[in-house]
Formats: sequence, C-alpha cells, structure tokens
Amino acid sequence: LLIGAYAKALEVIPRQVASNSGMDPTDVLNKLRMKHARGGKWFGVDVIENGVCDTFEAFVWEATVMKRNALLAATEAACLILSVDETVRNPASEKPDAGGMPGGKGMMGKGRGGGRFGRGRGRGR
Repeated sequence: LLIGAYAKALEVIPRQVASNSGMDPTDVLNKLRMKHARGGKWFGVDVIENGVCDTFEAFVWEATVMKRNALLAATEAACLILSVDETVRNPASEKPDAGGMPGGKGMMGKGRGGGRFGRGRGRGR
C-alpha cells in the first residue's frame, strides 16, 4: 500500500512534463505504464515527438545525483509530516472529561498583560 502510494506520487513528474508540452497527460501515462509493464526500463516522455520513447536510445541522460536528492528530500518530508502527526496527538485531550488546565479552573477569564494598572489607560492615569 505504501509503495503503491509512493509510486503514484512519483507519477506527478511525467504527468507535469506531458502537460507542460501540450500533450494529454493521461494518454502519456497509460503509454508509459504499458511500456514499463512489458519490461521497458528506460522509457520516458518524448516532448519532441509527442509520445513516449526509449530515453537511453535517444541519449537522454539525467544526473542521478539530482534524482537521488529529490527522492531523499521527498521521503524525509513525508516522514517528518508523519512524525508530526503522531507527536501532535495527545491521548489525554481525547478523553471526554478533558478540560483545560489541571484542577479544572483554567485561567478563569484573565487575559494576558493586565498587570497592576490594567492596559490602555495611558500614562499616569
């Protein structure tokens, strides 16, 4: 399930390339899936001929470092989002009797910064 979702997210790249070049993204993705399912390892979007091509034979080479960095950054971002989701959850606040502060009193309506002389009264008043 997780790997399928990750693969689906990576389909954004060829979809955006096809869309930016004026092709039908759904048609291009279907052709790419078909080629990859038949064992085509190097097929990608061909923006010149408006379709798909074997990028190895067409001498389209991309820097592996860039792809690795992009995948690493995307994976770290996803892990961070998932860890924040787990951190924010507080089981104690999900109980039906959970109020505000301990003791049930909370702040009792007192705002911040009232101080001894109140707020907004100007100097010397």
